[in-house]
Amino acid sequence: MNILKLLARLFARKKPKEIIIEEEKLPERVSVMNAIGNSSPKGGIGKTTIQLESGVQLIMRGKEIVFIDWDIMSPRLSLRLLKDLGEGPSLVKVLIGEVDILSAVRETTITGRRGSVTINVVPAVTNDDIPGNINRLLEEMNDPSKVIQTVDKMKNAVETLAKRYDVVFNDYPVPSWAAYYTYQRLLSRTSSWLNLLSDSSPNMIKLIGQLHERYTKNIPVLGTVVNMVRPNLDEINKAKEYVLDLCQKVNGRVAMVVPFDGKLYDVFAGGLASPASLNYTPESSPALLQIKRFVDYIEAAIENRIDVHCETLVPTF
Repeated sequence: MNILKLLARLFARKKPKEIIIEEEKLPERVSVMNAIGNSSPKGGIGKTTIQLESGVQLIMRGKEIVFIDWDIMSPRLSLRLLKDLGEGPSLVKVLIGEVDILSAVRETTITGRRGSVTINVVPAVTNDDIPGNINRLLEEMNDPSKVIQTVDKMKNAVETLAKRYDVVFNDYPVPSWAAYYTYQRLLSRTSSWLNLLSDSSPNMIKLIGQLHERYTKNIPVLGTVVNMVRPNLDEINKAKEYVLDLCQKVNGRVAMVVPFDGKLYDVFAGGLASPASLNYTPESSPALLQIKRFVDYIEAAIENRIDVHCETLVPTF
């Protein structure tokens, strides 16, 4: 069950006036600077991959990273890192009050040709959450007072992790259109910086700008990213124009074009390969090199020393 849908069930039942009253009661955005979320209305464009590769490169620089998998319905990040969800602490159990957020963090070691890294992740759900804890969370979301408490738990969980780790990466689900109001509530309480991701479709890029203006404009935009661009000069230049225009509209800090590179999406019979950053040097992959450059700005942002506006990162071949 997707947490956005759980939240939407309640908000959809409220009259506009009642929603406004509850909105005033909801907690403010996280007070930390090192909570980063990637957002896109479209699935399958590499949102989780970009975030995972960024995190791995930060770990290789000596940073301590934690990922929160917010996608209860389709916990792809959890499955990729942990292979088996197993049983035990999870984000669901945090939200229903059974465990605290620190106890829900799992360590996993990922190995590639360039070495190994330890990655921390809060799995969205574990096998023993289905169906009992999912149903319990749904019931609590139907109680207005508990909805406010749950949103507060989300914010507090991120702030707790942000004090323990150098960077908190929020891996958000792709929202359903019916739940966009709720999606904004989740993002606006749990991220200090937002990255807006798209493919190279100009209509999708335009839509992302409109959605940000309508729903998430109170969240500072670190990067506007066009991913999976066909690696030829004409396509790269078009994508540069689109992503720079989006960056200017949303007052972003960095506008980045990432070319498609199969190294980031290697698949074997047993599943996805380990993150490409553990198998290839950035210099051997135009996409990884772009991510490496972007990670420089992530470090500046979390340290509150970023001072650029729509800095453009375009690959060279």
